[in-house]
Amino acid sequence: MTRDNGGKPKIQDPWESEFLQQDGSGYIGTPSKRYRCPKCQGVLLLKQGKNGAFWGCENYPTCDYTANDEEGRPVRAKKYFCPLCGGQLRKKTHGANTFWGCSNYPECKLTLEDHNGEPTSSRKYPCRACGHYLVRKKGPKGYFWGCIKYPDCRHTLPDYQGQPVPRKRSAD
Repeated sequence: MTRDNGGKPKIQDPWESEFLQQDGSGYIGTPSKRYRCPKCQGVLLLKQGKNGAFWGCENYPTCDYTANDEEGRPVRAKKYFCPLCGGQLRKKTHGANTFWGCSNYPECKLTLEDHNGEPTSSRKYPCRACGHYLVRKKGPKGYFWGCIKYPDCRHTLPDYQGQPVPRKRSAD
């Protein structure tokens, strides 16, 4: 502990502050857990935002680390990346339709269907027209499968119970 010009103690550490604020009764309560910021080693604080509770670094705005709150613990949100350009995928909602889109839109027009809060991985179904792969999409007439390289490749297949229905190749 250091002292300021008036001889009063100057508190520098949140641990020290908590110690000095004790009431002197000798009662020891339940210990509070402290979570450290992985970026700057500061203490993470539970805060309220417009979208609910989250954890933020005490050194904000110098450090901008945040984490989601799950059962009173900070949990870093899982990140998903675009298989085409490497940009981050973001969850979007349009009307009743929820999907994942690339953060590099409009340069990258990738969209993936949402499945329980995660983007679907659809690399199982190759596009016969260009060799990339098909993703399940929702259009005005229902679900269908379209090439990930849309609009460069406009190959589509109908959907049946979440699976693409291959068309028979015509005899040349």
